[in-house]
Amino acid sequence: MNRVDLEAVAARIRPAHTVFLFTHEFADGDALGSMVALVLFLRSMGKTVHAFVPGKVQNVYRFLGTDELLNTMSAQMASEAVRTERVTCLSADAADLDRLGEWKSLFLAGAERLVIDHHGTNTGFGDVCAVDASASSCCEVLLDLFSVVDVTLVDAKIASALYAGLMADTGSFQYANTGVQSFLHGARLVELGASPDAIACSIYEGKPYAALRLTAAAVSASRLLYAGQVVVSHVTREMLEHSGALDEDTDGITDELRRIAGTKVVVVFREALDGSVKVSLRGKYGFDVRRIATVFGGGGHPLAAGCTIATGLGEAEALVLTELDRYLGPSRI
Repeated sequence: MNRVDLEAVAARIRPAHTVFLFTHEFADGDALGSMVALVLFLRSMGKTVHAFVPGKVQNVYRFLGTDELLNTMSAQMASEAVRTERVTCLSADAADLDRLGEWKSLFLAGAERLVIDHHGTNTGFGDVCAVDASASSCCEVLLDLFSVVDVTLVDAKIASALYAGLMADTGSFQYANTGVQSFLHGARLVELGASPDAIACSIYEGKPYAALRLTAAAVSASRLLYAGQVVVSHVTREMLEHSGALDEDTDGITDELRRIAGTKVVVVFREALDGSVKVSLRGKYGFDVRRIATVFGGGGHPLAAGCTIATGLGEAEALVLTELDRYLGPSRI
């Protein structure tokens, strides 16, 4: 999908009094940057704003003010608000409704529902949608939206949040989704007050030691398949406990494994607390991993996708490898 109607979204935002913001579960840098930027921007417009992020917010992005700005209203209070007030609900960086997790029903209860995103698999689940699949990140789309509404409201804090999301989803302007507009948006955000060195330091040089121990364990557990075209690894609950790491600390593992020369696909399986398996897929040299994720109800981008499989670790791996056989098989050696 590629339907960008920022004017229509802006027209709904301008008269809104109360706005509830939503993003996808296991929120990454783009999702959290989007939430923080939206909270600050909409408050500068005089709106009452609350942001609802499913699950735990990653510690590495606390420098953006996530503790103070996100999840500031209880579910009970929020449910009461949508019953007694006209609430505009806005989803950012979520490819589909189910990705909103425990906040899905609250989003649906809004008087009107807006969707801003950059995932090509987003078919539109709001009353008004602005989905730009050509954008590297949702934060890029938001900068364009803010420019339509009133760019003078974008201060250094808002610019920093948007830059953090842009940096996260482009891998510091390294990934294939980095286009001319990504650099132009980045330059504009620096003009508006974002500090690239400070943001990079906060994101990439603030990892706890436990996260590095977990990454080392996952690298040690990895193996090459399909004549070196695929690298597969896993993270078990035991590995997390032994390293002292948190679930959020698995984020850097795929980035480390994608460094291996000659590989086209990175697959990391992580055991979740509920017994399901979270699968993270990364593609290289144009290999579309989204087609694998969508088979199991997931989604994402051609070179970065994910899904959840409600089986044990071994069975989840077997299912994903069976799909990879279609493109890289028959030999897995």
